[in-house]
Amino acid sequence: MIMYNTTIGVAAGAALILVPRYWAWLRNERMPMPLVRAPADHSGWAAAFGVLGLLLTGLGGAMTATHPLAEAKPYIDTIFGEPALLLGVLLLAAAWRISRTAPALAPDRLPDALGPVGIVVFLLGLVMTWCTLAILRFDVISAAPAEEPITGLLHQHPAIENTFFAAALYGPAALGCLLFPFAARPGSRRSWQVLYWAWTVAGIGFALFSAMNFYTHTGMVINSVNGSDYRW
Repeated sequence: MIMYNTTIGVAAGAALILVPRYWAWLRNERMPMPLVRAPADHSGWAAAFGVLGLLLTGLGGAMTATHPLAEAKPYIDTIFGEPALLLGVLLLAAAWRISRTAPALAPDRLPDALGPVGIVVFLLGLVMTWCTLAILRFDVISAAPAEEPITGLLHQHPAIENTFFAAALYGPAALGCLLFPFAARPGSRRSWQVLYWAWTVAGIGFALFSAMNFYTHTGMVINSVNGSDYRW
């Protein structure tokens, strides 16, 4: 079975980590956990957003059109692929805008520049909110197959993985998107701080969990093909 939700998750996680940090420096905010240096060269950020946007647009678009995970669960490609496609296109637009702005936008011009895109991000937040509710209500993620190392140890407890996806990944990502139009307004420090941490939590969660899946999915395939029983 073709599975590129791993790369999608890592790319989405990286985007959710990087975007609020770049925005923090544009706003002249000094937030905890900066992780990367201040953007002295904005072309490097444009390149990073462009690479992530290409990955998410390409893989999210392919997942939206071909439904590679339908063999496992016919409905799960919608939850993964379509939000990734939306995020990818937004990142490509951001990369194009940054590459054409030298020097970077002044803080007082940010609200006007982010106003239109705020509506799109808010709608993406609505999508992510309903995805979160679907995960909790319909057991969308469920438990990993018993053949999968590490996560397969929770095969008998699907509520754990569903709750993790909803509370640590999709939920915080949705919250940040819903706050985006309000955080873009002048003097909106409180909502902006919540957005910063919501996307940071979701980004780290997506990136680490999806990176781990390169190991666990490989083990699952080996267990399934070779009849082995690797649990870790």
